[in-house]
Amino acid sequence: MRPQDVGFVPDLIAWNLSPERGGDGGNWNERNTKPSLAAWSVMEVYNVTQDKTWLAEMYPKLVAYHDWWLRNRDHNGNGVPEYGATRDKAHNTESGEMLFTVKKGDKEETRSGLNNYARVVEKGQYDSLEIPAQVAASWESGRDDAAVFGFIDKEQLDKYVANGGKRSDWTVKFAENRSQDGTLLGYSLLQESVDQASYMYSDNHYLAEMATILGKPEEAKRYRQLAQQLADYINTCMFDPTTQFYYDVRIEDKPLANGCAGKPIVERGKGPEGWSPLFNGAATQANADAVVKVMLDPKEFNTFVPLGTAALTNPAFGADIYWRGRVWVDQFWFGLKGMERYGYRDDALKLRIRSSSMPKDYRRWPNSGELQPADWRTARRTKFLLECRAFVYVV
Repeated sequence: MRPQDVGFVPDLIAWNLSPERGGDGGNWNERNTKPSLAAWSVMEVYNVTQDKTWLAEMYPKLVAYHDWWLRNRDHNGNGVPEYGATRDKAHNTESGEMLFTVKKGDKEETRSGLNNYARVVEKGQYDSLEIPAQVAASWESGRDDAAVFGFIDKEQLDKYVANGGKRSDWTVKFAENRSQDGTLLGYSLLQESVDQASYMYSDNHYLAEMATILGKPEEAKRYRQLAQQLADYINTCMFDPTTQFYYDVRIEDKPLANGCAGKPIVERGKGPEGWSPLFNGAATQANADAVVKVMLDPKEFNTFVPLGTAALTNPAFGADIYWRGRVWVDQFWFGLKGMERYGYRDDALKLRIRSSSMPKDYRRWPNSGELQPADWRTARRTKFLLECRAFVYVV
C-alpha cells in the first residue's frame, strides 16, 4: 500500500486481482474511489442492528476514508473535496505527467503534462480530447460521462456553439495533488462538485453521530462544525439564484470575495447533482423549494419517466445517453427522498406512482436494466443490465 492510499476505498475490487497485484482480473479498478456514502450506509445498518461493537470497528475506517478525501482530493484546502483520479499508469507517465490524447481529423497523438494540455486547449486546434483522468473522475462520481464533467457529443457541442455558447465551457481543467514532500498523489478536476460536497456534509454528520454514540464528544463536535461549514458553503456558493438550482463550481486561481472557489458552472446544464443537497439535508428550505419546482417542471426533469440524469434543457441531453438522459434508479430515489425531506412527500409519491410501471416493463423487456431512457417513446430499447438496490427502496 502506498502512503497516500491509507483510507482509500477502491472503485471496484473483484475475485480476480488486477495484473499489478498478481492476478488476471480485468474489472479491478484502483483509478478512483466512489462518493462519500460509506458513513451513511453504516448508520443505516446500525439503526437496524444497534450493534455498537460493530460500529466501533467501522468508525476508524470511516474516519480514515474521510481523511483520505481531504488529503487526496482537496486541491485548494478549503474542506470541499473535488472528484479526480489516482496516480495510475492509465492516467500518467512513470514520471508523473498526466496523459491525454489529441484528435484532429483521422489523426491522434498522445501527449503528457498539464502545461502541454493547457497549451493545446488554448490553441483549440483539435476535434476532441480524450483524457483518462477525466474518465476516472466521472467514474468517481458514479455518474459516468455526465454533462457536468464536460462530456457532450460533437453534434450537441456544435449546436451549443452555433447558439452563442463557447467551446471552452465544456473543457475541463486539472490540478496535481501532492503530499508535503512533493510526491504526486493524483489529480483533481478544477471544480468542486455539489453532490460530493453534499455527501461530505452527510459524512461529517454521521461521523458526529457515531462519535456521540461511542463516547467521543470532542470528535463529534469537530465533525458537526465541519458539516455546518459545508452546508454554508453549498448554499452560498453552489446555488445559482438566476436558474434556481445547485451546480458544481469552478476553482479559479483566486477565491471570490465571498469565499467561494468560483462561480457555478451553469452552462453545462442541470443534472441530478442539483438535488443532492436535498437528499443529504444540506439545503436551506428556500433553496430546496426552488429546486423542487425545477424537478417538477415538465420542461426540465418531469418527463415521461421523471428525474433523469440530465434536464431536457441541458445542452448535452439525449433520451438514450448513458448518464445524460436515462433515468437511473439511485438518482431517482435520491430525488424522491430529497423532496420528502423538505415537505414534498405528496409530490414525490406522485412521481413514484407514475414510475411504478417500471417493474412491468422489466418483465416485458427481460434484458433491460434499471436504467431507462427519459422518454421511452423516442429512445431505443436498452439491453444493459445493472443492479441498483435503490429500486427496492422505491418500490
